[in-house]
Amino acid sequence: MLKRFLFVGVAAALAVAGAAWAGDYHSGATLICADCHVMHYSQSHGYNADGSGIYLPVGQGGPFTFMLRDEETRLCLACHNGQAWAPDVFEANTGTAVRLAGALSNTSSNGDYHTADGHTLGSTANAPGGSFSDAEGLTCTDCHHQHGKGNTYRNLQPWDAGTTVTCAVGTNDLTKDVFERTAGVYDISNVDFNEPTQTDAKYGAWCKHCHTDFHGNSQSGNMRNQTEPAGTGWYRHPTADANIGAAGGGGSDLSTFKNRLYRTKVMSASGDWGTQGQAWANAPTDLTPSCFSCHKGHGNKNSFGLIYITGSNPPGEEGDGASVKVLCKQCHRQG
Repeated sequence: MLKRFLFVGVAAALAVAGAAWAGDYHSGATLICADCHVMHYSQSHGYNADGSGIYLPVGQGGPFTFMLRDEETRLCLACHNGQAWAPDVFEANTGTAVRLAGALSNTSSNGDYHTADGHTLGSTANAPGGSFSDAEGLTCTDCHHQHGKGNTYRNLQPWDAGTTVTCAVGTNDLTKDVFERTAGVYDISNVDFNEPTQTDAKYGAWCKHCHTDFHGNSQSGNMRNQTEPAGTGWYRHPTADANIGAAGGGGSDLSTFKNRLYRTKVMSASGDWGTQGQAWANAPTDLTPSCFSCHKGHGNKNSFGLIYITGSNPPGEEGDGASVKVLCKQCHRQG
């Protein structure tokens, strides 16, 4: 099998600026074999007739399985760490976008990024709440399909038909799980989440592949005590089938959420997410939290990749608050 190592740096990287985006990269027209593969592990010039053209040099210690230019994690981070022309997904952000997914760490990370802060490249530990682990160390393709999957959001691996996270680009389609306003833009302002099935969430079902116990709806025994009266008895925070304020009492309060100037991401069955920076007087009653409401998909500088958002200021990747309490108070008025 392909041996995986931790990221240690790559001297040069392949420039892909100006590529024609037709959705997430590494899919369709932007699935370019030579970005990642080399046939004879001896490349010394580009593909233009005169030998010019920028290409990623072959990595040290090869050749590598599957004719890759480098081992898997180093190869991905050659483009996705510290480059201006590809999303920076590792530790400190060198781009201008406030990354929706945040930042990965690795098992030797320190300083602002720790292994407790999100997904850790190279980790062999079991996923919290589940049994998944990668004996060779967690890598990018444990979550993302390297060759793309049609309109699947961010090329996420479709574990099965029930966990394919679909995406609409440019024009929203409420039958899709995610809406990207512009293709290839990774700022938090560019992406929101639909709710095609109000008793389920494909994004949550996708995360459940590894974090099994943490996901489900009001009818899931691992999530809620089925003998309790309606609106009570949750064991774990819902990721579907629980609209903000619907339960009544102190469970959650839609007025608390909609009166925040800046709000965390939620699913909307109607495709209405309000305007960030303004209180949301006419917020619909179909707003549902899920995994991305509280966590950065890759991680950030907070434990568990949590987003400490007060609702008063434009949030950065960690939010604008200092504790988990401000995140809870996005939807809950207690205290």
